[in-house]
Amino acid sequence: MKQHWLYYPAIVCSAAVLMSSCYTPRYVYSPAAHNVPVFTQKGETKLAANYSVNLNDNTVKENVPTKQKARGYDLQSAVAVTNHWAIQGNFYHRKERNAGDFDNNLKDSVVINYTRNLGEVGIGYFHGLAQNQLAVAQIFVGMGWGKFSFTDNGRDQNNVYRSRYFSSGVTKVFIQPSFTIRSRHQFAASLSSRVSFIWFHHIQTDYNAAEMSNYNLDSLNYSPRVFWEPATVYRFGFRKLPGMQLEFQAGLAFLASARFVDARAFNFSGGLLFDLPKLFANNHHSSKN
Repeated sequence: MKQHWLYYPAIVCSAAVLMSSCYTPRYVYSPAAHNVPVFTQKGETKLAANYSVNLNDNTVKENVPTKQKARGYDLQSAVAVTNHWAIQGNFYHRKERNAGDFDNNLKDSVVINYTRNLGEVGIGYFHGLAQNQLAVAQIFVGMGWGKFSFTDNGRDQNNVYRSRYFSSGVTKVFIQPSFTIRSRHQFAASLSSRVSFIWFHHIQTDYNAAEMSNYNLDSLNYSPRVFWEPATVYRFGFRKLPGMQLEFQAGLAFLASARFVDARAFNFSGGLLFDLPKLFANNHHSSKN
């Protein structure tokens, strides 16, 4: 029994080797910004453009800096067609990069570059929770269609540089309830909880079967992947420009289905949104004065 301490260094070394071994994820999903319009009556609109970024870090391998990135934009629109019903349309675009390791023994990718595009349409119900409508609840459901692809440049088992590609069609169904508290003009804070069902289809790749298995891509089209995506959204207005606001939001994405895939877990967005009828009405009023 006293000799058991001799095994501890071996256990620690084995754990260190496992932790230091390189597994470079192939991210099949990256969350979009939430479209959470704050409507109280028919005719209100939202037209927004957001710059979106994801947490990433740069790496240096063999004295070669590899700049990682995860950024893009979210274009959003919505209109209240009645005093309780609204429709929305969104477009999502991302350019991303993550780096592997240059170590010959690890035989993993050097650089992976991604492109993602997705368009969405949705319909929702909103309702003021008090007569002054300073608290609003809403729920949207919708669908999206798009594509994601990436190129993977690295070394094979013979230490020869090789290039791979992967692309997939994407179909998305989402349910998005939210709760908002607001002032009458200048501020609104929303808590949104989106559940996204993602189907991957029409997959094209030159990965071999072993690589598909190693990178958790071999069962991608078997069943939808489900993500729970909570987010907080803040809007700040201007007294002299009632039709324009600043919007900032931070969101997370948690895989909720049994089949594992690598996915990015964070999104931060900031941008401008406009309620065009209010903006034009204010400009018209100002010109008269």
